[in-house]
Amino acid sequence: MSDTEIEYSIDDAPMTDDEIMGYMKRIGIDNSITADLKSLSMLQIAHLTHIPYENYDSLEHRLTSLNHKNLYRKLITEHRGGICFELNGLYAWLLTSIGFDVKSHLSRYIIPEGEIHQRTHRVMTVMIDGKRYLTDVGVNSECSRKPLLLAEGLVQSDSISEYRLEKDDFFGWVLWQKLRNKEWRRLYGFTEEPQLDIDFIMPCTFCDVHPLSGINKFEKVSIFTDKSNIRIWDGHYQEFSGGEIVKDKEIIAKKKTEILNNVFSIML
Repeated sequence: MSDTEIEYSIDDAPMTDDEIMGYMKRIGIDNSITADLKSLSMLQIAHLTHIPYENYDSLEHRLTSLNHKNLYRKLITEHRGGICFELNGLYAWLLTSIGFDVKSHLSRYIIPEGEIHQRTHRVMTVMIDGKRYLTDVGVNSECSRKPLLLAEGLVQSDSISEYRLEKDDFFGWVLWQKLRNKEWRRLYGFTEEPQLDIDFIMPCTFCDVHPLSGINKFEKVSIFTDKSNIRIWDGHYQEFSGGEIVKDKEIIAKKKTEILNNVFSIML
């Protein structure tokens, strides 16, 4: 889609039953889904292991459309991935359409530690039975594979890493991560002000075209497996397990299409 054809309008209509069925097929779910914690957990890990993060449009400095129908066509129908605003934007639309009580928030990364970044990440909180959970399918590295209860100081595990949430006067809620055999580190922070879909157009455009963006500089592709995180990072194929790089090799150009198709299920 060219820049002049970008559809900026946000369609608030819920997904149709056929669209939900197509989404479920894309992420490998054939169970019945209801607006409860069990289903949310199932949806999050299924999304992470079936729809990859990828920044190929941003590398071309194309403006990303956040229109729901365009997101659905790209990620579901065309078997592509996307950056966080696409992944979490489509995911939020799905959750809302199913009946979850969803609020979206703007987040800023805190890695590397000590640097203050712009708010260039989208996350969601979901209210279930009077409790709020953080859910996120748009991180390009190992991150929580399950919804996290929004409770200060509680250590929670997804069987790969440990997480906890703390309050900070500047960052708001801060997500901490402890990989195996590593120290605790801060990943990102978000304030509780709810955001509309249109609020993400400006930070997404920054990621696509601005010279200070970290998204439009080199290839970033990643997908989760049950035990690891696999990615293409600046021309290298890497596999992470337990927070450690266990495989790292340069990709031969003629093999890239095969890797994208077979490992990441991306059809460029």
